[in-house]
Amino acid sequence: MEPLDSTDPEAIGPYRLIARLGVGGMGRVYLARSAGGRTVAVKVVRGELAGDQEFLTRFGREVAAARAVDGTYTAPVVDAEVSGAQPWLATAYVLGPSLTDAVGRYGPLPEHSVRALGVGLAQALRAVHAAGLVHRDLKPSNVLLAADGPRVIDFGIARAMDGDQMTRTGVVVGSPGYMSPEQAAGLAMTPASDVFSLGSVLLYAACGHGPFESESGPAAQLYRVVHDQADLGELPASLREAVGACLAKEPARRPTPEQLSAMLAPDGPDSLLRDGWLPVPVASALARHAAAVMDLEAPVRNGSPAPAAQAAYSPTTTDGHAVADPGTMQLGGAAGPPGTTGGPGTVQLGAAQHGGGAPTLPQPAAPGPKPSRRNLLVAGGGVLALAAAGGIGWALSGHGGKPVAGGSTSPSPAPDSAASTGTVPLPAPTATRADGVPPGPLWTYPAKGRLGLGPAQFAGGLLLPPGDALVALDPASGKEQWARRDVQAIEMAAHGNDVYVSALGGAAGYDLRTSAPNWQSANRSTDNRTINANRLLGVDDKHLYLLADLTDANFASTSGVLAFALDTKQVAWFQERKKGTDTVFISSMVAGGNVFYTDADANLVARGGATGQQLWFADTGAKAAFQPAADDTQAYCLVGGTGLQAVRLSDGVQQWKIQLPAGQLGMFTPVTASGGVVYGSDGSASVSAWSAKDGTKLWTCPLPRSPSGLVPPVLVHDTLFVPGKGDEGLYAVDTKHAKVRWTFKNGLNTGDDWYLSTDGERLFAVFQSTVYCLPPV
Repeated sequence: MEPLDSTDPEAIGPYRLIARLGVGGMGRVYLARSAGGRTVAVKVVRGELAGDQEFLTRFGREVAAARAVDGTYTAPVVDAEVSGAQPWLATAYVLGPSLTDAVGRYGPLPEHSVRALGVGLAQALRAVHAAGLVHRDLKPSNVLLAADGPRVIDFGIARAMDGDQMTRTGVVVGSPGYMSPEQAAGLAMTPASDVFSLGSVLLYAACGHGPFESESGPAAQLYRVVHDQADLGELPASLREAVGACLAKEPARRPTPEQLSAMLAPDGPDSLLRDGWLPVPVASALARHAAAVMDLEAPVRNGSPAPAAQAAYSPTTTDGHAVADPGTMQLGGAAGPPGTTGGPGTVQLGAAQHGGGAPTLPQPAAPGPKPSRRNLLVAGGGVLALAAAGGIGWALSGHGGKPVAGGSTSPSPAPDSAASTGTVPLPAPTATRADGVPPGPLWTYPAKGRLGLGPAQFAGGLLLPPGDALVALDPASGKEQWARRDVQAIEMAAHGNDVYVSALGGAAGYDLRTSAPNWQSANRSTDNRTINANRLLGVDDKHLYLLADLTDANFASTSGVLAFALDTKQVAWFQERKKGTDTVFISSMVAGGNVFYTDADANLVARGGATGQQLWFADTGAKAAFQPAADDTQAYCLVGGTGLQAVRLSDGVQQWKIQLPAGQLGMFTPVTASGGVVYGSDGSASVSAWSAKDGTKLWTCPLPRSPSGLVPPVLVHDTLFVPGKGDEGLYAVDTKHAKVRWTFKNGLNTGDDWYLSTDGERLFAVFQSTVYCLPPV
């Protein structure tokens, strides 16, 4: 809270100003009092917005709608002027801290309080929805805890406050960790969207954290909201059904507010509030300081005697997050959800009371002369928040009214600022982003040893980067789930819940769920020859395929392709290769129960998975191990040494071919096929799409430089990720509009390739000794 100065008016409408609470995106926010003694927060529209007719039209429409909200558990709009030279909005105060601050100061709420909270919020949403509104920003800081029940604030008004931000492409209004999936994806919102947010708020109240928090920032939170299931394990068992129903990804599966009330309070809502609903520490703090609220009378201006215990504020913003709403009360030292720092008028009091790991916060300053009840309140010196719509309020100490100097440094979940647009970049597949502006990685994983020259594999819900150790990562967070430093995984083949690596001349398998070894191949063939495995080619439901040498008792060695039966661990078949085994230049794939490979012999060879018999071969004309690709019916490989061809998987008959334009040097790069389209490059500084049916070119997108000649692109939703080399980074190409969305670079100029893979939702890029996870936006 700040004193008024010469630029502040004496009154706004019928409300006499007492102090300035802060400056927001809409304008200034004041503490004010009506002639009849009603305390309100008045938000005054900035001059430039006051002249924006489009803004004023929306502002007037939404103020009228908000006025129609008539619910016990909402903080109402009490007055507004939308057509004058200086538009303003007045909202009622509520005696009580925000849920963010109460949980941060005193810890998670007990089950009884969570049920009462849920019932009150459900009733509030019922009133909001009945007025034709969708709240769109229900989160802990927009929930106030009054003695007679919770209150929802900022219902619908934030839409007008965002002004032109509402129509800006590629941004989402709201708070990342508490959005619904449809909101995070930029889709239409319904009342069910608010119910999802309500479920997230209840989980926060019961557990002390939101369901989708991430150390990687807002982009990762949004991704988790859309794609990850909430972990309800910390909730009391009796609350899981109700909260889980709210957090259903599909809006139609969520309960209505009325149904949620019945789930939480089978005996009716009054039964939860009859004997008080707040935990004793919060209720006691409210009772101690309620009288101070009513005594505030005289305005505070620059030049007036300062209260002896005036609370100072020093705004600090980090990591691009916004500051908290002006005047937002912070009850204590425990950190709230990550994301914001204190805003104008914010006061943080006390030390952490729970969790053990909360950051140290400013301690109470030495007491000065005992302030009057009125000065105590103006100074920001009690545990009680006087908050209106927008989270307006200030903090009073729960320890004898001693104020704290300094601003809040505790993190909280999302951009909460009235000065903030409330928008964040969207990492969902439907989002757009300004061309050339890459997202930050959702996470990075620096390997403890070197990584292999190949993509990470995805199986059993885990990500497996190749390298000196066998490591399993959580694809959502990048955290190690387990690691076996005793197992080398430069080459591996993953399938189902198992992963196989070369070991002891043959191959060994490990259970992805436990990391325990669960499979070891035989070390001798059926005719008693010693097996020496050279390269893994792939795995399917029945067989593990390798290149191997078989050596007899006279040390005579035969090279060929070998398959181990997964059930017996014995050699299922071995087929000698007429031209020997090239263990360096070979690329392979497994498709349709058969194994395919290319090598320096200028062929794509198909072998039957059941017997190993050569089914067919296609002449590629290239003395190179071009990585083949396949869809359900065709394989794609080089032809004539430089061109691209499609051959039928069943018999190898060529379906079409594309040759380089006359005079163009180079060769086609490896391709990827999906949805009837083949994506790749003809070696020029471009990437193209061809029809898988007949090879007709669909589009070409210029690139800054030629892509990697060894690594195929990867498609994630409608974004094609094209790998470059070293400092070229990787290109994200919008396949709907054939243009580069952005280029991701890590600043290293090494000439190494980027090896790409996907789990269908995220991109995983292996580069040198780091794995990067990027959103498909």
